[in-house]
Amino acid sequence: MDIQTQKAHIIEQFKQIDDINLLNAIKSLLEYASLNKKISQEMEIPENHKEIVRSRIKKYANNPERYLTWDQIEQKIVDKK
Repeated sequence: MDIQTQKAHIIEQFKQIDDINLLNAIKSLLEYASLNKKISQEMEIPENHKEIVRSRIKKYANNPERYLTWDQIEQKIVDKK
């Protein structure tokens, strides 16, 4: 089922709802989704930050043995206690 068909199906189901609490819950969910979309569109990662990450990924790819896994880091922390 494509997205347009799914939307049409949901709209038809929505038209049949008489429960005010369910309508309010759906309204809140739609408002939340709209706000999340707006926030994610507004959040732009600066190019210099992206370049820092790319550089670190390259460093790791060239020398993975020089880096610790999360489990190794966690164990070091536990050992210090």
